[in-house]
Parts: sequence; structure tokens; C-alpha cells
Amino acid sequence: MAISRRLFLRKSAVTAVGLSFASPLLQTSAFGAVRPGRGGSKLRLSNKVIVAVNLYGGNDGMNTVIPMNQYSRYYELRPTIHIPTDRALVLPNAPDYALNPGMTAVHSLYGQGKVAVINGVGAPPDAYGLFDHEASQYMFQSSDISGSASATVPSGWIGRYLDHVQEGIVTPGINLGGGELLLRGVDREALSIGSIEQFQVQPGFDGEARLAAYNGIMAVPATAGGVAERNRMLRESAIEQSQIVRERTAGYVPAVEYPLDNYLADNLKQCAQLLSADLGVQALAVGYDGYDTHASQEDGRNDTQLGYHSLLMQQVSDAIGAFQADLTAHGLSQDVILLVFSEFGRRPEENNDAGTDHGYGSVGFVIGDAVHGGVYGEYPNLNEDRLVLDGNVDVTTDFRSVYAEVLGEFIGTDPEPILGGAFPPLGFL
Repeated sequence: MAISRRLFLRKSAVTAVGLSFASPLLQTSAFGAVRPGRGGSKLRLSNKVIVAVNLYGGNDGMNTVIPMNQYSRYYELRPTIHIPTDRALVLPNAPDYALNPGMTAVHSLYGQGKVAVINGVGAPPDAYGLFDHEASQYMFQSSDISGSASATVPSGWIGRYLDHVQEGIVTPGINLGGGELLLRGVDREALSIGSIEQFQVQPGFDGEARLAAYNGIMAVPATAGGVAERNRMLRESAIEQSQIVRERTAGYVPAVEYPLDNYLADNLKQCAQLLSADLGVQALAVGYDGYDTHASQEDGRNDTQLGYHSLLMQQVSDAIGAFQADLTAHGLSQDVILLVFSEFGRRPEENNDAGTDHGYGSVGFVIGDAVHGGVYGEYPNLNEDRLVLDGNVDVTTDFRSVYAEVLGEFIGTDPEPILGGAFPPLGFL
């Protein structure tokens, strides 16, 4: 049975006595719990940072990037939930495509040459667990399309890169709800936190007594060893990291006003806060829920108001716009890239509930100063004879090609051993 999106988000972090962490590791370093690497010397600490934005639920690619050159067919498939032509944000120098009307900030970044729109993103048709939330999230986070590692302890594609990076002041991968698996390596796990402010021991109403007792327990090694001692060392490491993170980030002042009442914006602001502290963080993951739009997808839309899905895209776009501006003001934007993905797309035709059901191909974005802005990958053909897998939008871009280019061209490391094969670049970096 597919796991719910909210449960999946909750599963991406572990909490103990108010302290969030995720590191089942065997040895502690100064500010992290790390096992010795398997492959000899570590890479030098890089100044390049990947920020992954995970849109949980299966984002509707067709209403995110509207195919203006196939608009008649698009309208035929979606008579109720289509994006009207007068509201679609046509891309400069690429009039065959338009962004969702909520995405004004990303549209502006595209005009500045900082956005790569990746069409037809998805897994190959022989991949394990297509159309299933949990299986597809596993694929996108791990890059394993077979599901063969699911019976063991899997690792994420960014995490496997981080395995070979020298650790800075804290663990190089930090998860703020975008997927712990994505940043989990074979030799090292990510740090998962709910928020910087709450990343500390929170003992409750009788704080001093509970904290003293907790510290006393933590100071006693588990005589039996094994899991108990590993858990104690894990907590000890997390406490050390929490102290340095809160100290080093205390002086951060955002250079822009982030949107209010926007969960993704709050987490991206914390990403900027962590990066401005120069902690050695090299990958961050954030997530946003609500994209399983089976019904009432554009509910609430009228001549002046955006509908439900468009409002979701507005929140994502506004959050990214503020984050990019904040990074630029702090002199960090050259070294940071955003990767926006979702586990799958939606079916091309709307259903009887004015929504869309689980689909196949979708759209992704790569955003940052280092990006060669433009549209990449073939937009899937919507004609009936070109639909696949029982009437679904095709995949024209293997998602691993996007990862390979980020690793090879932005990070500057060999993507083949990390992804388990060679995948053709798209040219956006």
C-alpha cells in the first residue's frame, strides 16, 4: 500500500526529547557521526551546494508548463481545469511554452536566464513501482529504478556523492523535510531537523531536572554495545551539531522579505541561514505537500483568483524567488543550484472530479546563476496515438540525466559511479 505524503514527510526525520536527527552511525567526529569512507581519501570540501525541492504527491506537469503549441489538444483534454491563454505566462524566446500563472517569480528568473525548464521528466517504463507514491519517491531520491535495494538499507544519489566529501563543521547534508533518503549515503547519513530554532534538547516543563537527568544518561556508555550504544553516540553527536548550528546561524538577517504563511519559504529561508553561516553544508532538501490533485484541482478559480493548484505553484515560485534574491544579496548565489522535482506527473485528461489522477511524465526545473536558461527536453506529444502506458503523457527525459549533469557539470564529480551508469547531458549547465 502506498504511503501517505504526510507520513512520508514525517518519516524523513527522527525526534527524541525534542531533538531532531537521523544518523545510525558508528563513530563520532567533532561535529557529526561518520563511519570511515569506503573509497580512500575524501574530496576537498566544495563550495557548491545542491538544494533539492521535493513536491510531494505527483505535480501536474501539464498545468505547470503549458504546451502553447499543443493548446487545442490540451484544452480538449482539460475543458474544466485548463489554464486560460490570457493567464498563462509565456516564456520569453520560447513561445511554445508558458508557465502556470502563479509562477511570476520563476517567470522573472527565467527572463534573467537563471531557469532551465526540463520537459518530459520521469523514469523509464521498466522502472519499479510506477504511479505509486512511495516507490516513485524511492526512485527519485535514490536513482535506483529497480527497487532491488529496498530490502536493505538504501542510499540517495546526493548522499552517495556526500560520502566522498570532507566534512566541514557539521554534516554536509541537512534535510528539512525534502527526503532523508535523498541525502543518505552508504557511509554517512544526513542531519534531519524540523527547524534551526527547535534543533536542541527540549526537556519540557521541569527543564533543569530533566536536562540534568538526560545528560547523565547520555554520559553512560551502553555496556551491551550494539544498537543501544550506537543510539547514545548518535544523540551525543546530534547535540554537538545542534549547539554549533544555532550559534553560527544566530547572526543571520534575511536580505529580503520572505512570503508569509508559506511553509516552503520558511524552510528555504532556513537554508539561506545555514549557508550564510559557512558550516560546510553542501546539500539541503526541502519539501512541499499537496500535489496529489485527484479532485477540484483548480477549485476557487475565477476571473481574478487563482485555483488550488495554481496557488500551490505560486507559493513554490514566490519562495524560490525570495530565496534566490537572498542568496544573491549575501553573495552566495553563484555556488547554489536548486533542483525542483516531483515523484511523477498526472494523466493528461481531467477526471470526473475536476482533478487529475496519477500519471507518468512531468516537468522539472533547475534554477541558479550557473544555469544556462532555456527549455530542455522534448515536451511530450499529447495526441492520442502518442500517449503511453494506457493513455499517459510519455517520459522523454530520464530523470537521471538531470542528476548526471548536476553532478558532472556543477559539482565537478564523475556521475557514473554515483548513478550506476552513463546518462546523456541536456546542456543546461
